[in-house]
Order: sequence, then C-alpha cells, then structure tokens
Amino acid sequence: MMRRLRFLKHILYLSKSPLGSILMIKMKRESQMNEYDLTIIGGGSAGLVLAVAGAKLGVKTALVEKHRLGGDCLWTGCVPSKAILKSAKIAHYIKEAEKYGILVKDSQVDFGRVMAYVRSTQHIIEEEHDNPERFREMGVDVIFGEGHFESPGTFVVQDTENDQTLTLKSKKFVVTTGSRPTPPQIPGIDSIDYLDSENVWELDQLPERLLVIGAGPIGIELGQAFHRLGAKVTIAQRSDRILTKEDIEVSEKMLSYLREDGVEILLNTNPVQVDRIDAPLSEELNPDIAVWEPQSTEASEEYRVQLKATDTGDEREIVVDRILIAAGRKPNIEGLGLEKIGVKVGKQGVEVNNKLQTTVKNIYAAGDVVGHYLFTHVAAFQATQIVRNIFFPGSSAINYSVVPWTTFCDPEVARCGLTEAEAREEHGKVDVFRVDLHDVDRAVAEGETKGFIKVVATRWKGKILGVHLVGSSAGEVIHEFVLAMSAGIPLRKLAGIIHVYPTFSSIVWRVSGKWLAEGTLIQTLRGVFKKGK
Repeated sequence: MMRRLRFLKHILYLSKSPLGSILMIKMKRESQMNEYDLTIIGGGSAGLVLAVAGAKLGVKTALVEKHRLGGDCLWTGCVPSKAILKSAKIAHYIKEAEKYGILVKDSQVDFGRVMAYVRSTQHIIEEEHDNPERFREMGVDVIFGEGHFESPGTFVVQDTENDQTLTLKSKKFVVTTGSRPTPPQIPGIDSIDYLDSENVWELDQLPERLLVIGAGPIGIELGQAFHRLGAKVTIAQRSDRILTKEDIEVSEKMLSYLREDGVEILLNTNPVQVDRIDAPLSEELNPDIAVWEPQSTEASEEYRVQLKATDTGDEREIVVDRILIAAGRKPNIEGLGLEKIGVKVGKQGVEVNNKLQTTVKNIYAAGDVVGHYLFTHVAAFQATQIVRNIFFPGSSAINYSVVPWTTFCDPEVARCGLTEAEAREEHGKVDVFRVDLHDVDRAVAEGETKGFIKVVATRWKGKILGVHLVGSSAGEVIHEFVLAMSAGIPLRKLAGIIHVYPTFSSIVWRVSGKWLAEGTLIQTLRGVFKKGK
C-alpha cells in the first residue's frame, strides 16, 4: 500500500513539472477514454442513418470510419454507376437520334470527361450529405481510423486524423462495415491488374475490349454502359441465364435486349485460365461509337482468356484489354475482433436475429456485413429498425416480405415480391397478369416500348404476391406496388385509382384492370351469370 502511495505522489510531482506535463499529454494522446451511448463502426448507408438518428435523439454518438463517409454506395456503387449509365444513355440517344428526327454529326465520346462527370456527382453528394463536418455539427463524434473490439463494451481505434489511440466505451455498438468484391478462383487472375466494382472508377481511358465476368446487376449495368461508350464488351456468365434473381421471363427478355444492343453475352461459360500478353494497342472498338482518346504510343497490356462451356465442355479463347470482375462479394469483418468477444460470424457475414442483434446482446449489425439483401435501401431500412429496437420500448422483428430492387440497365428491371415460379410453389394456383409497354401510350410517344409488367396475384382476392417490371422508369413505377403490397391493397383497389394520362405509371392501372377483366373471381362470376340466363 505504501509503495502505491509513493508511486502516486511521484506521478503528481511529475505532472506539475514541464517534462511531466509533456509526458502526461503524450500518455493522454496515446490512449484517450471516451464514453458513448451509441457507437457505429462504419460510415456507409446504415451507419449514416444511425448517426443522424443518434444525434436527433440526443444520445452521445460516435461514428468510426476507416476511409471516408458514404460507403460503397457513394464511392463505388450506386452513385458512380448511375452517373456513368446516364452518360452511356445519352451516347445511345445520340446514336438513335435520327429516329426522332434529329440529325447529329461527328459526335464523340470523351471517356476522360465522362469519368470527370462521374466524380463530380460523387463530390456534390459528399459535400451536401456525407460531409464529416455536417455530422460533427449535429453532435456526432466522427472518428477516422481502424479499430477492434477489446470487449463487448470497448472498441479501440487508431485515430488517424489526430494521431492518437482512442478507447471507446459504449452502451450499444452497431457494426455497419459493409462488403467488398471478391474475385472467383481463376488460374492466373491474381497475377493481372483486373478491375472490379471498386477500382473501375479510377479509369481515365476506355478499354477497347472488355471482358465482364458475371451477369448480375453490376455486370449487366457496367457491361452495357461500357459498350454504349464505345468498348467491345463480352460478358461471361456461369449459369444458363443472366440476372438469376429475377423472374425467368425477365432474364430472357433482358438477354435478347442486350444482345440487340450489341453486347456479346456467353451463357454457361466459365473462365478457366487468364494469361498476360504484351501487344500494341488494338483497334477493335465498338464500330458504332466514335471515341475520342488522347494519342498514345505506349503498348498496352492484353490478356488471353480461356473460356470453357459448362454444358458442353467446349473451349474458346479471347483476347481483351481489361477484365472486370462482377461476381461475388465478402463482408468486411477482418481485424474487428468480433469472434474474440463472442459475436458469431457465418459464411454470409455477421449472424443476427430478427431484431438485427448479434450473439452479443449489446452489439447489433446492419447492411452488407450481415449478407442477405446487399442493397443501400435495405441497409438504411435495417438501421431504422435498430434505432427503434435500441431506443424505444419493446422490440420489433424486421420484415423482409416486401423488398423492392432495381437493376438500372436500359430498359430498367424492377422487382418486388415473389417470382411466378416462387408464387406457384408457395400458393399453388395463382393469377398472372401481363401488359406490354407498347400498349402504354407514353412509352409509344417516347419510343421506349421495350419491356412489360407482370403481376402475380392470388386467384380470388387479387392479393399482390409479386411484381416484375422491365421498361423505362421501372425503378420509379415499382413503388406504387411496394406501397400496395405493404398496406395489403389488392389489385381491384388499384384499378379504381385515377392515374394521370399519359404516364409510364398508367401501366399500373392497365395491369390492375386486367384483374377486373380476366381474374379468376370475375371469370367464375361470369360463368355463374351465364348459367343463370
């Protein structure tokens, strides 16, 4: 005891001297203790929603981010992909302008300027919505750096802005660290400079020949965009159809549209070997697009890719300038120390219950890090659910029965609910109603007649089980059905709602009206009336 008292006395003496003051400041900088009600690990979509909620509720909140706020959505996903798709669509409109009576001569795609536009949209959104100072002004402690859990109530982070180690004590933690691309196991792929959904945005020169591996939403969106900007694009898909999470009719229709557009799509095809070759620049650009590129005499790298058909075993070889990996993602959990403190982690990511609570009761998780639905809007939805469960009385289970999504190719693909096959498996006999876009006057007027709507409903009451849209503005039109499905509004009520004419949304009224004309209940009643006569 006496030894401890002498030690404390010595520390107090030192702290009053100039040298002691410096030592005390250094000790404080090296390990500073902070206490919070809510600490969020990851500044993506879910993390930012949680941070705003914490600030609005007046609870002491910390937000830890290792890189920059905004996450995948702002920097490598939703925002840049939609910006480049807009440029690609304008290039396509110019190509098709004569159809509308507009003659355009000598148009060119300046890919460097396209990418400058993409980056400008990111920085506008960053400044307006995802600026760290915005959150600090709300009262959120925004900390940049990487860290790990030391206990269920303690997270240690290396603050890179202030060069100090912070120990964060918190009543509640939420892990929202997202996910990242993971390449498939292809011999030779690790030895080349391949592209993925993260580094593709660093390009300033258009690849002349691009191989896209994977035909999910990312592969389809970027494949079509690069084709329309002037690249010769080949998409290799392992399965027998593209967009495998969509209704099979949607997949088949989009396959035909993309091939009509000029995108080469190889189904049942696996890359089995990738080799680097040195060669001069190729001249195999998309012949329909004039592309302006800065003059360069440097040789570019080329890659020889061996492709194998999974159904026949046949092999073919192609040579490309770049390879874009658009297949597979993995959760960002390395180095967090989750398993060390008892948080269970599975193949898809952090395991949570229907309250989004991990196996450690004061730690929650949301967004891509938990797997399942890898969408920005689902991450935000999960975040609001966590806020409700942490800060309000009682708790509520999350409901994924009505989750919409859109693939922003051209035409767009939107879905909510069950596919026709899933509905038949779950409900037996169902009614299916379909309207083609060429029957919608607004689509005809704008020359945007590619696509259709397909609604799957119960036979007698017309309860909506699933909606599938292909067409211009599909991502906007789908929301009327999202509301209807969430509120239990059947087709007969949608058919009684006045829709503005002429709009793309009038397709909702047309397909709902089909229930009145062709539905099982109406057909049965019609038969009864006929017998009565």
